[in-house]
Amino acid sequence: MKKVAMLVAVILVAGLGLRAANAADQAAQKFGYVDFQRALNEVEEGKKAKAQLKSEFDEKQKKLDEVQNQLQAMKNDLDKQRLILSADALKDKEEEYRKKFMELQQKLGTYKEEIATKEAKMTGDIIAVVHNIVGNIGDKEGYTFILEKSQEVVLYSPAKDDLTERVIKEYNGMPKDQKDKIIKAYRPAAPSAGPAAAPAAKGKKGK
Repeated sequence: MKKVAMLVAVILVAGLGLRAANAADQAAQKFGYVDFQRALNEVEEGKKAKAQLKSEFDEKQKKLDEVQNQLQAMKNDLDKQRLILSADALKDKEEEYRKKFMELQQKLGTYKEEIATKEAKMTGDIIAVVHNIVGNIGDKEGYTFILEKSQEVVLYSPAKDDLTERVIKEYNGMPKDQKDKIIKAYRPAAPSAGPAAAPAAKGKKGK
C-alpha cells in the first residue's frame, strides 16, 4: 500500500510540474493582432488615397457614360432605320457601331488597369510603413506573433491584444521623411542595366 501511495504521489507531483511548465511557457508567449484593412482605411494617407482614387474613378466613369450614351443613341437610330436603309448603308452603320462598342470596351479595360495600378502603389506604400511599425512593436515588446486580422487569420483574440489603433496613431505621428525612407527600403530595387562594356583593346601597330 505504501508503494502504491508513493507512486500516486509521484504521478501527482509530475502532473503538477507539467501543468506549471505549460503555464510558464504560455506566459512567456505574447500574441497580438492588427487589422490591416482598418489601418489602410483610417491612416491619413489611406483616407487621402481613397478620396483621390474615387475622384479619378468618377472622372473616368463620366467619360465612359458619355460613350455609352453615344452608343445607345447609335443603336436606337440603327433600329429605326434598319428597314429603310440599303444593305450597304446598314452594313456601314453596324460596322460603325461595332467599332464604337470595341472602343468603349478598350477604354473600360484601360481605366480599370490604371485605377488598380494606382491603388496597388498607394496601398503598397502604406502597408510598407505599417509592416515596419508592427515589426518594431514586436521587437521592442517581445511579441511571439503579431497576426493579421482582416483576412480571418485570427478567429478570436481578446480586445487587449488588438494593436490596430496603436499602429494607426504611430503611423499618423511618423514624420514624412521617415516614411519615405521606409518605403524606399521596402520597394524592390530596379533591375540593373548590366555591367558596362569594357573599352575595346587597342591593337598593336605592326612595325
